Amino acid sequence: MVMAEDRQPAPPAPTETVKILIADRVAQEGIDFLRTHLPEATIDVRTGLSPAELCSIIGDYAALVVRSETQVTREVLAAGKRLKIVARAGVGVDNIDLETATRLGIMVVNSPLGNVIAAAEHTIAMLLALARHIPAADRSMKSGKWEKSRFLGSEVRNKVLGIIGLGKVGSEVAKRARGLEMEVIAFDPYVSAEQASKLGVQMTNLEDLLRRSDFVTLHTSLTTGPSGTRGLIGARELSLMKPSARLINCARGGIIDEEALLQALKEQRLAGAALDVFSQEPIRDHALLRELVSHEQVVATPHLGASTEEAQVGVALDVAEQIVTVLRGGFPRAAVNAPLILPETLKVLQPYMTLLEKMGRLYTQLQPGPLHRIELSYSGEITAYDLRPLQAALIKGLLEPISDAHVNMINAPLLAKQRGLEITEQKSPTASEFANLVTLRVLDVNGRASFAGQGESEAEHVELLSGTVMHGEPRIVRVGRYWTEFVPEGYILFCRNPDQPGMIGRVGTILGKAGVNIRHMDVGPIERAPRPRHPGAKPDIALMIISVDDPIPDWALEEIRASGDIFGLTVVNL
Repeated sequence: MVMAEDRQPAPPAPTETVKILIADRVAQEGIDFLRTHLPEATIDVRTGLSPAELCSIIGDYAALVVRSETQVTREVLAAGKRLKIVARAGVGVDNIDLETATRLGIMVVNSPLGNVIAAAEHTIAMLLALARHIPAADRSMKSGKWEKSRFLGSEVRNKVLGIIGLGKVGSEVAKRARGLEMEVIAFDPYVSAEQASKLGVQMTNLEDLLRRSDFVTLHTSLTTGPSGTRGLIGARELSLMKPSARLINCARGGIIDEEALLQALKEQRLAGAALDVFSQEPIRDHALLRELVSHEQVVATPHLGASTEEAQVGVALDVAEQIVTVLRGGFPRAAVNAPLILPETLKVLQPYMTLLEKMGRLYTQLQPGPLHRIELSYSGEITAYDLRPLQAALIKGLLEPISDAHVNMINAPLLAKQRGLEITEQKSPTASEFANLVTLRVLDVNGRASFAGQGESEAEHVELLSGTVMHGEPRIVRVGRYWTEFVPEGYILFCRNPDQPGMIGRVGTILGKAGVNIRHMDVGPIERAPRPRHPGAKPDIALMIISVDDPIPDWALEEIRASGDIFGLTVVNL
């Protein structure tokens, strides 16, 4: 959500022909669409270009179409003096330098919905292949054998399917599994029980899902950090599953600890696994992955989730339509990076955009769970500006850590709507405690503030965050009912304790023993004004916020928790 540098991609001169380069194989229907709707354009299909070749010619083109093969690097984007748009015919944009594209004012679009059905159907195909031993039986037949008794399968009807991640693909898998008369349960901390019930799905926690399920399928994005999904299914999680259960991953490589999975299969603690994605693709000579895919209880495919004729046509048409829109001067429906912001507006709003994004990321980590309604309140001089970029920044912070969506001014309202999230705004030009103050208040489905815990409850609910900008730097000044002041950056430990002497020293000693450097520490009281202490009176509860330079080891957190009077420990990474 930043504006372009002063150097703008030069638009084609009026007398010049607009040129579009298709650098990877895409469905012919997409190419035909471009030719029909941009008859004045020259469309070149040149696949298999080396990085040097691409850099040498990209300067002539206004649009570039790629899939996953072509790497759209900083060098390529810098050489694209006329580039207005890079279109990824698919979902993932890992092969595109988004930061550079945004900085240079180059729009990046993708096709987030084009392969949803293909991925869901491939998941069901893998499930059935596991249940009926289809790949192994096929190999046996082709080797001239007839081993009917060896391949005794199991019906999926009345079996429990556990879906981890009830997003677009997970929801489509649920619909198809229900059609197979399976019982469907799901774990997704960001989907409400009401939303799941519309699909006939029962929400539960991860451990219960793993224990109950006969089949477990993954449909979450790959994220890192304290609440990330990398390694989500490891040795401990696999140990919770039934020996007769089967695991399916058509989402992202890296969500499963592949070494732990192989060990579970070797020890017959798991009946089988179906894998379409891997931590290294192609797996080439990766010894562990080669052993894993060769295991007789594993069904493996080379990332075929989106590889259907219909999906390829769908994504090609999707990005072709967006290219036409952008080259005609409009806004695309699936922009991955942000549109430009006027320099005079950016100068004022950019630190607040950073603040709102950090507030969203902070709330998501402090209080994971489904979101229904958020009330944004602004006070001060910033209310004179168009504040839509701030709302988009908040949605970006709330949603990006829990999904693979790239949020900006264009798609933020749509993504919020898809999540069932309603955001309202209140503005007051009159300054309150600070020259400018932004407050987000999270409301329940009925529009009321939720106080799920009070006092010394381990699960005290955080329903409010307030922030401001001081000397150009974002600051959080309130967390729930506690007043504080800290910079939302890096690793931060939140914990609560009686507001009495000795608490800070106790935590600092343990962190020092762990070799963790404290960058900033703040104690947030319930009331901002100092109050006299009365001997014998029970102290209030305070919020201790400790910004550190290094990750805090688990043993140190346990020692802090066990030291007494310190509770509600949460570590966030901003």
